[in-house]
Amino acid sequence: MNIKIRKMKLSDITYVYNEEIKIFGKSLGEKALFNDIMYNDMSKYFIALVDDEKAGYVGSWLTIPNADILNLFVSEEYRGLGIGRELMNEVINLCNDKKIELLTLEVNVNNKYAIEMYENLGFKVGNIRKKYYNNKEDALLMILQLGGKT
Repeated sequence: MNIKIRKMKLSDITYVYNEEIKIFGKSLGEKALFNDIMYNDMSKYFIALVDDEKAGYVGSWLTIPNADILNLFVSEEYRGLGIGRELMNEVINLCNDKKIELLTLEVNVNNKYAIEMYENLGFKVGNIRKKYYNNKEDALLMILQLGGKT
């Protein structure tokens, strides 16, 4: 098995959109993904490939001096292979290169697997965002303190 991470291309939009709908019940939207890839210098999106098959995605915005993870998923058939960690490490390394101070994300309070992965990467719980999601479930705001110029 060969895992590769590469920058997201326009040809990946349909995959990302369809997987977001399947996994989250909603998407950032094909137009938003297109606009971010084409016109938004702050947006950094990556695709994970397993043996050249699309397996996951992470979207982030580098709003220097901070950055935010917009979305992360691993397609169901590829879970448990460390792909989420690989995608996160890609963003974390980029943030370190850009001297980002804080990387933040929101995660569903019930998503124990993701929370554990983020904690293993060094994220700390900032606070709870009540009824953050459309289904009224709460989110944890998680923060990773990076080098930057703190």
